[in-house]
This record gives sequence, C-alpha cells and structure tokens, in this order.
Amino acid sequence: MTQPRSRLRALVVGSGYRVRNAFLPALSLLDSHIETVAIYSRTPENARRAGERWGVAAIDDPRVLRPGDIDIALVSVTVTNNLDVLKSIAHLAPGAALVIDTPGVGRLDDLARLAQFRKWSQIRVGEDFMNMPQYRLVGDAIRAGALGDVSRVSMSEMGYRYHALALVRSWLDLMAPTTARSHRVPGGVNIDYRFRGGKAGEVREPYRQGEGSFVVTGSKATLTGHPMGHDIPDAKGAKLTRLEGADGLAGFAIDGLETPMKIDLPHHAAVGAMSLEDDSEFNLLRIDGLSKVISSLWLPDPVNSRYRLEDAVADNLISFAARSSPWVPASAIRLRGARR
Repeated sequence: MTQPRSRLRALVVGSGYRVRNAFLPALSLLDSHIETVAIYSRTPENARRAGERWGVAAIDDPRVLRPGDIDIALVSVTVTNNLDVLKSIAHLAPGAALVIDTPGVGRLDDLARLAQFRKWSQIRVGEDFMNMPQYRLVGDAIRAGALGDVSRVSMSEMGYRYHALALVRSWLDLMAPTTARSHRVPGGVNIDYRFRGGKAGEVREPYRQGEGSFVVTGSKATLTGHPMGHDIPDAKGAKLTRLEGADGLAGFAIDGLETPMKIDLPHHAAVGAMSLEDDSEFNLLRIDGLSKVISSLWLPDPVNSRYRLEDAVADNLISFAARSSPWVPASAIRLRGARR
C-alpha cells in the first residue's frame, strides 16, 4: 500500500481498553495520513463512548459500509472473537488492509480457519511491545552492524510471554526458534530459546512492566539496558540511556558505540496530554510503537512488513507450550507462511 494524496480511511472494530488507550490514540498521531471514519462494537453504546472524544462516529452494523468504503480495518477485540468479527467485515476485505491485535487467534481450532485473514490485501500484527521506540533503536543498532554478529539476547523481568519472544526474534532478524527449554521460578517461568547457528534468547520472569533489564551480546560489542532507559549500575559495554527535555522524556540514545545512535520522540508530549485512562510512560511508548506498526502499511519497515500473522500465532503457541512443558520442539510449531 502506497500513501495516496488523500488520507486512508479506517474502520476501528472494538471498544475496550486497547482501543481506547492504544488504537484510537495511535490513529490520532497519524491523522495527516488516516481518517478514522467509523468505530464498531457489538455493544453500540461502548463504541459511541469510545469514539466520541476522538470525533469518530459509531455504527451499529458494519454492513452499512460497502466494499471500497475503507482502506484499513483495525481490530482489537477479545482474541477468541477475532474470527467471528472478521466474518462480519469480510465484505470489506478486497483491496483493504487489516491491522489485528496480538496474537491473532486464541484457540487451536481457529488455526484451521486462517483463510479468513488471507482475504485482506495486507496484514499487520499490532505487536506494539517490540515496536516501542527504545527497542526499535536497539534493532537499528543491530541492523547497522554496530554490535557485530548477535549471538545472545537476554531479558530479565521485562519480557511477557509471546511479546518477549517477538522482541527477541526482532533482534535476531526474525529467526524462528528451534527449541525452548523452561523451568518454573517464583512468580513465573524462565525460558531458554535456541535458534539456528547457536544463537540464544533468554527470558527470565517474573515480568514487571517497565522494569528489569536486557543484554544483547554481539561479536563486536555488548549492549545493556533498562527497558525505560534508566541507569543500571555497573553495566558493561554500550548502554541504552534516556534523553530528557523540558517536557520530560524526549528520546533514547545508545552510548558506548563507535557511532552514537539516538531516537527522538516528537509526539511523546502530545500523547501525554491526551488524558488517557492509562497515561503511564510505558503505555505512551506502546502507542508510539503501534503507530509504527500501522504506518508500516505505506512506509518501508525492516520488521513489521516481515512479521506475519503466522509468526505471531506461532510465537503465542511456542511460548504457551514452553510454560507448561520443560522442553518444546519449537521448530515443529511453524505455520505455513511464517518465517523460518
């Protein structure tokens, strides 16, 4: 999808927490590119309340829209309802793109009905965690070769289930895991993923939102960071740091590389002023990440255009299996269309 001269027309499906605190705010950041023409929910009053503050009209039935009336459908509902919702808007699929909240499907028997998704011209998975700007910066450093060949990604108390696996994979060129070993610890499960070429991903729990640390080990350099860029005492190698401005957080930087790298947050203050139900710094950065997912429909993107629905579903299945079994042959849990 290339960005036309006029704005793309979007339909939002859902009215819950994620729609109110992620999807609608992210769309507002993309207002110069996207016009949100309608919001639909099975509970019309909830849709009306969710859309009202953004000036988005609620519709009682998606059948009032005709094929060609929208360019993008963004769906964020209870995951077990995704396929039923997609059936209700299937007539809008030809020529339109779909942005579906993670992990895509929630029941094993839904795997037989993935054809419902393939009716759409493009699909993006709303994996905003791996798209948070500080993690995009780390990915940029890896793809620029600043760390050399990355052999290990370790996360401590900062990665949650399939979101953690998606982030690990995004830093390993979306390589798929071959095995997963796990053991229970107080408050969670520690999982060791193995990839081709001896590469490894370690996810240590319990998960604490916006806390913990990560270490990316490369042949040229090691990068350490707190997920929100705070200082980590005695950290060795390059470090992820926060950039503060007059209005608070202004960006992130990586110090200690041959070439310093940074990412700015031009919309962070504006999102903070939206008075969202969840105005935590963590959520504001996730909104930035979700806007990146959506804009990848028309802008070049090294990750989101390659992270397919099948990848997200497989990540969910693998991480779920690893939480209940001490060893999982992850390479056997790949769906047709997923990256290998």
